[in-house]
Amino acid sequence: MPNRKVLREAAKHRRRKSKFARQVYRQHRQDVPYLILQLAGPTQAAHDQAFDLLGEMGDTIVSELLEALQDPTLEPDAADEVVSLLGVAGDQRAGPTLWAFFQANRDDPERASTAAMSLASLGDTRVLPYVREDLEAADEESVANAVSSLIFLGELEDVDRLRATHLRHLTNHEIRTGVANAILTILGETDRATLNRTLDEIQTNPSCRALWTDIWHILDTEFGQKP
Repeated sequence: MPNRKVLREAAKHRRRKSKFARQVYRQHRQDVPYLILQLAGPTQAAHDQAFDLLGEMGDTIVSELLEALQDPTLEPDAADEVVSLLGVAGDQRAGPTLWAFFQANRDDPERASTAAMSLASLGDTRVLPYVREDLEAADEESVANAVSSLIFLGELEDVDRLRATHLRHLTNHEIRTGVANAILTILGETDRATLNRTLDEIQTNPSCRALWTDIWHILDTEFGQKP
C-alpha cells in the first residue's frame, strides 16, 4: 500500500501553496506553452527558470501539461520534465497519461525511472516492482529516483533492500539521505515495537554505522533527539 501519511502531507503542502500557485498562474498563464518548450533549453538557465516557474503554478497547469505530453513534436527533454512536473503537481488526473508514458518508455531506463517516480508520488503501486529493481541500477540517478519513490510506496520488506542500497552508495549524499528518509517513513507506518526493533538492529550492526549516522541526523534535526 502507498504511504498514506506521506501522501496526505504532500497534499497539505500543495493546498498551503494553492493561493500562490493561482496568483502565479494568473500572471503567467499566457506564457505556459512557451515555458513548456523552454524545458528543453536552449540553455540551462532557460530550463531552470521555466521549470521553477511552472512548478510554482502547481496543479493549475495540469491540463496544459497533459496536452503538451500528447504533442509528438515536443522535445524529449521537455517531455521528461513535463512528466516530473505532473508528479510534483500531485493531481490524479495525470495518472493514466503517466502510466501510458511509463509503459511506452520501459526500454529507456532514464525516462521510465522519471515516470515511475511521478507515478509513485501519486501513490500508484503498479510501479513498485520496477522501483525495487531500479535500486540496483548502474545509473545513480535512477537509484536516487527509486529511493525517492519508496518514500511514497515502500513497505517493511523494502527496509533490507534500502539498507543494501545505502551500503553500495556511501559516497552519494543524495542516495544516503534518501534511504534514511525512506526507512524512517516506512517504519513510521508500523507499530512501535517494529520501529524500535528495526532501529536497534541498524544501530547495533557495524555495517550500518553510516546509515545509523544518517538516520540519527534526520531525527536530531526534526525532533532534537535520538529515538
